[in-house]
Amino acid sequence: MSLLPNDIKDDEIRIISSERNLPVNTSKREELKNMNKPEKPKWKLWFIITAILFFGGLCVFFWWEVKSDTLPEEKEHLQITTLPINEEGNVQSDISVPKVKPVENGFVQTFDTVLNKEKFTVFIPHNLVPELKVGVETLKDTTAKFVVQAADIRKDNGGIVGAYVYKGNLLSKGQAKAGFCAIIDGKSIVGVAESTPYLEQAIESDGYFFRQYPLVVEGQPVNNRLKYSSLRKALAELNGEIVVIMSHNRMTLNEFSQYLVDMGVKNAIYLVGSSSFGFAIDDEGNRIEFGKEQENPSINTNYIIWK
Repeated sequence: MSLLPNDIKDDEIRIISSERNLPVNTSKREELKNMNKPEKPKWKLWFIITAILFFGGLCVFFWWEVKSDTLPEEKEHLQITTLPINEEGNVQSDISVPKVKPVENGFVQTFDTVLNKEKFTVFIPHNLVPELKVGVETLKDTTAKFVVQAADIRKDNGGIVGAYVYKGNLLSKGQAKAGFCAIIDGKSIVGVAESTPYLEQAIESDGYFFRQYPLVVEGQPVNNRLKYSSLRKALAELNGEIVVIMSHNRMTLNEFSQYLVDMGVKNAIYLVGSSSFGFAIDDEGNRIEFGKEQENPSINTNYIIWK
């Protein structure tokens, strides 16, 4: 009996290999591997990108809220709490006021002082009587020796913020801020109170009255909630006199309050700060200007002036 072609004998072994052991082209092998790999979900990548953009946006938003100088000055604040003076580094140190020669005509004494590397300018009116004025034409008053913006103006309707009395007439009502300045019989009283008899006295005596943020009460700094930084001005009681103190650098209200206390200020309220315009006439007749004039000021822009 003849054997079939390619058949094997009893004493021979045939090795049968699987398909996997057959030689395969390299590119074909990679293609097979890739076909067996599960496809990665694309939503994970989009989720990561969205999360990064979201948290990045939040960081930019909060940074802008802290640093921005465009927040409205007239935001209401009624919480009044005094801060304890830190005995280390916040010890009161009254600033020395340079002596000036007495003159018959009124003038404004100005000098700079430095405290903890921060520079301030102090304005002291001499032989001058304060009053309030409404309207930017005040800046053209040739009889005025010292002019500084007083009460804040609302951003929405341009009205004066808080109670405002002009020559006994109540032009604005409300108590947006607890700090106040009353001018009665030619004398300025600076204080902090949610209710004060000086408002009625100003009306009855044809005097003046306005409200602002409180800064210092009886030698104690006042805590304000506004945390952004700006150039600052204050109407302050210093060494028994009413003066204006202006910062040269941007700072928060709380930082400004503490510097005023360190200078020896007894009571102080805020005046419109930032780049608000004003001027002072010194003993030699020189006009000292600060800030910049507004292009389209409100008709209710108001000032405390000394003549």
